[in-house]
Amino acid sequence: MRIKLNKVGKRFNKEWIVKNLSLDIPSQSSLSITGANGSGKSTLIKLISAYMEPTSGNVQYFKNEKKYSAERIPYTIGLATPYLNLIEEFSLKEHLEFHFKFRVTPHTIDEIMKKSNFQFSIDKKIKDFSSGMKQRLKLALAIYGENQLIILDEPTSNLDQEGIEWYRSQIQQKLGKCTIIVASNQRHEYDFIPHTINLSNSDDLSIQTL
Repeated sequence: MRIKLNKVGKRFNKEWIVKNLSLDIPSQSSLSITGANGSGKSTLIKLISAYMEPTSGNVQYFKNEKKYSAERIPYTIGLATPYLNLIEEFSLKEHLEFHFKFRVTPHTIDEIMKKSNFQFSIDKKIKDFSSGMKQRLKLALAIYGENQLIILDEPTSNLDQEGIEWYRSQIQQKLGKCTIIVASNQRHEYDFIPHTINLSNSDDLSIQTL
């Protein structure tokens, strides 16, 4: 999926968090969004994922070079962010079955649990998961769907070293197969991604090659 930002801005009260930003993110490319805390990474992710509408400008989406409705974006992308809620009362199996009832995946539920190292937590309630397990589940829901766009914000938050290595292994397998956007200021979350934009560098908000 190709994403175009045309002079996009987002203002909260009188403060512009993102202002006059234009980007063209090609289909099946990968991009990291970096910058200091408060630079607007999460805001930009929310704008790109259609979680939030811009104050100015617009975001356009193209699938196979045809314009794709922004209203469909939240239901057709892989998204893992700190503000994304899980259904706490569901068991792991119930959550996976519910999620992939509405999303296409090339994997069975058993395969997804095994790939995510969840095979021993099948009946465990999400409310009883540790913060690291919840993060791994968010990532699994985003990565194992048959999505043309995957958007991740602080993807290894709460993960231990084993979880970090699992994330890096799984997301690198998706490179070149779909469009991937990772917002982070932790280099191990994006050092394998060839293109970046640094929101702290307000003098040059263009896509750079790492």
